Amino acid sequence: MGPRARAGLIAAALAGVLAGCSPAGSAAPSPAPSSVSPTAAGPISAVVDQFRDGYASGTIVLQLENTTAGPVTVVRAELADARFADGTAWAGSEELAPGLTLSLPAVAAPPRCGQADDGAPSVRLTLADGSVRTVAATDPHAVLPRIHADACFAERVAAVVTLRLADTLAPGEPPGTAVLTLALGAPASPPPSPQPGQSAVTLVSVGNTTLLDEDPGAPWPRDVSLTAGGPPVRLAVRPARCDPHAVAEDKVGTLIPLTLRLGGATGTVKVAATPALRAEIYAFVARSCGWPTSQ
Repeated sequence: MGPRARAGLIAAALAGVLAGCSPAGSAAPSPAPSSVSPTAAGPISAVVDQFRDGYASGTIVLQLENTTAGPVTVVRAELADARFADGTAWAGSEELAPGLTLSLPAVAAPPRCGQADDGAPSVRLTLADGSVRTVAATDPHAVLPRIHADACFAERVAAVVTLRLADTLAPGEPPGTAVLTLALGAPASPPPSPQPGQSAVTLVSVGNTTLLDEDPGAPWPRDVSLTAGGPPVRLAVRPARCDPHAVAEDKVGTLIPLTLRLGGATGTVKVAATPALRAEIYAFVARSCGWPTSQ
């Protein structure tokens, strides 16, 4: 047998040995696919955002985009972020068509205030077929850091004094003005061991809104100490604008921003009007602006 024939026999023998390592006619098995993808960038992308009408309620939107060739049906979407407790979720049934974006509202769960900001949110999706996918999310407008910081500051303030707007407007001195009353109540949930410098809240300033502005004849109070059970704070207001769209399209006009100082920290707490007060504010703006009323 010549050298070339012997080489051919050796090659054939090696091929037989290698074939015996796996079932005939098949490649080595690959891991079984999982229905849970921990950081899927893939067929569905996610963005976290917030619309203006969600400021008062703390509602964010989980925006999903389907980049596949076929539709998928989402039955649950939940934010997964170490800065917030579980429960920032939407549930229902929505078909996400290829190339389209779906905005699903979810009320932000309470913050975990001792948690560092890692800036790595994701969205856990449950599809109609029962599969679960976790999709890395982007937060282009830094919604989550803002909500987390504001909620933690408000939580600290609420442990010292509760801030609430009275349900009714009082008449102002000049025509076309009114008075909001900020009541100071007992702490909502006092901390088990108050820290030094955490027992006094100072009202640094009050901000205007799209509907309400400061009455120049009665400037808003500044650098006022707020204590539980203390005298209420009176805020004289006038309409910030008089076009009817201001009320018709209102989102945050009855959300009063208060700049507060607590210890060495300064932050903003937004106090929302109750439904009754909101209706009174709308009526006040209409009267003050001289809009015709329906009979």
